[in-house]
Amino acid sequence: MLKEIFLINRSVLQFHYSSEQSSSEDDKAVLSSGFLSAIQDFSTHARSDVLDSFSTESEYFLYSRFPQSEEVLIGVFDRKAPEKFAREAIQKIMEIFREIPLPEIEGLQWSPEVKNKIREKLSRINVQFFSNEKLSSVVLESLEERTDIPLAFLIDSGSNSLIASFSRPKPLFKEDQVREFLLVHSSLQRTLETLGIDAPYSYLVIESEDYAVVACNGGRLLSVASGSMRIPVENVYNAATNICYADTLKVEFELSAKQNPIGRLMLGENGRILISSGRQFPMKSHIFISTLAKNVESMFKLITRRPYTRFFARTKGDNAQTLFLRKTSSGIEFEMYQL
Repeated sequence: MLKEIFLINRSVLQFHYSSEQSSSEDDKAVLSSGFLSAIQDFSTHARSDVLDSFSTESEYFLYSRFPQSEEVLIGVFDRKAPEKFAREAIQKIMEIFREIPLPEIEGLQWSPEVKNKIREKLSRINVQFFSNEKLSSVVLESLEERTDIPLAFLIDSGSNSLIASFSRPKPLFKEDQVREFLLVHSSLQRTLETLGIDAPYSYLVIESEDYAVVACNGGRLLSVASGSMRIPVENVYNAATNICYADTLKVEFELSAKQNPIGRLMLGENGRILISSGRQFPMKSHIFISTLAKNVESMFKLITRRPYTRFFARTKGDNAQTLFLRKTSSGIEFEMYQL
């Protein structure tokens, strides 16, 4: 569980969040921030080492400094919280603060409205990373008023177990859909690794002429959403991100007409390479691409009862790469783009 967040700028408390209260920076928070800053200063100046984290019997403290800045983010977690999730949560929280400019005059605070919006996002992150019990209600609240999303589910990537599902009508959801998606998830990861791409995928889109299915990879959480007939893919993406991330992300589903693939393969029905152009792909990568295409076909048919025509996946990071699969009369067309 995320218990507290301190944002400290030049030893001054800029922002404080507590999961147990919604109040602003009180005296206790100010004193705590001073103590936490002093510990890091001691480590830096007296021990010539930068403090990354420390723990007590009941709490785990994680420090993260913003690049080229005096700002330091300190997260306080329950000692039982997995360190992997704590670090992922801190990175997400840093992304939130990067999007919010500091007050123009040094020493001034954000307005109460800005702080409340930040606290709402942090509370959502807390639920997303550390509370499976509350995630079911998050999924239901996000989708129960919508008529364009008949099916969605949320998976814990650590245990590959179902956290929550939504379907209208209820029989539309089947546990086999979770299994089929996990096959797509794992085969996509293996394909990226085989292609020499270190970054994990951020989201994937599978489409036919009338239907779209979107899955998002939030690290700890994996979400899948399916749209009703002829619902725009942007709507389906919005639903998937809303239950997977702390905020809806902006996205581009189409590439510029000027962009050319850095590599292209045409695979026959048996998975053999018919045409290869552009980048030289690693040996046996076509085997993983063919397996991915088969798993995509199986998952999409199980959810929509339709064959897919187009698959699109985008990786995380600033130098994102995208993978395209298209079904043709000759087999499978694969393209890779560098954005």
